[in-house]
Amino acid sequence: MLEVDKIYTLQINGTEVVAKIVKCDTLNNIVAHPMTLVPTQQGLQMLPSLMSANPDKNVTINTASITMHVEAHKDIQATYIQATTGIVTAPKTILKG
Repeated sequence: MLEVDKIYTLQINGTEVVAKIVKCDTLNNIVAHPMTLVPTQQGLQMLPSLMSANPDKNVTINTASITMHVEAHKDIQATYIQATTGIVTAPKTILKG
């Protein structure tokens, strides 16, 4: 089962969607700001999964539609947060001095 407040990569009908889980149960998952990964010449880009939807409204995804899910990679999470909030997180490195 998916955990609330975590960012996941979901495969839905062959499309990778990155979203933050707001609520989940056995039938539906409520997500915030679903973003689709799109390959471009510059690399992977994130675009809103529903272009005509109000970006401030949560989206319901039927649990049966999800074929695979995994907590998103840390780099993808950082990009998702930047794309949805504008907040840029600093890369985590070990300081040497």
